[in-house]
Amino acid sequence: MYKTIVKMMVRRNIAQLNAGDASALLKMASPDVELRFPGDNSWARMFRPVAKGRTPHATHRGIEECRAFADRFAAQHVQFTLEDILVNGGPWNTRVAMRLVSFIDGAGGIDPYNNRAVAILELRWGKLVAWEDYEDTERVAAWDHAAAL
Repeated sequence: MYKTIVKMMVRRNIAQLNAGDASALLKMASPDVELRFPGDNSWARMFRPVAKGRTPHATHRGIEECRAFADRFAAQHVQFTLEDILVNGGPWNTRVAMRLVSFIDGAGGIDPYNNRAVAILELRWGKLVAWEDYEDTERVAAWDHAAAL
């Protein structure tokens, strides 16, 4: 039952994000939430330099930095299509894995940006404490380059 509720919550939050509203996702975030967006691109460098190593590197810390990240996605009309959601653990230590496609819908069916991603969420008692996003970083860098032209 718990896993079904978490999946429903994730689907609702993604639908709202697709509609340009990140508020539901951010309402569930703990004050010290961390976002990890690996790779060397403008998204990862929004608030601090890229650090490469074995340990996870928080590219965004706190609700306001995560809000800036989510608002940027919404402003650029990035959409998400969920392909799968996996939930593991109890309410005290929940891990959610999402396989999805991210894209900006383009004219004539040609997307100016599209990518495949896996996002991992960590929840503690319903609060989002960590969010790690794995995408093809070469596509993200190409998107950055195209946006700069």
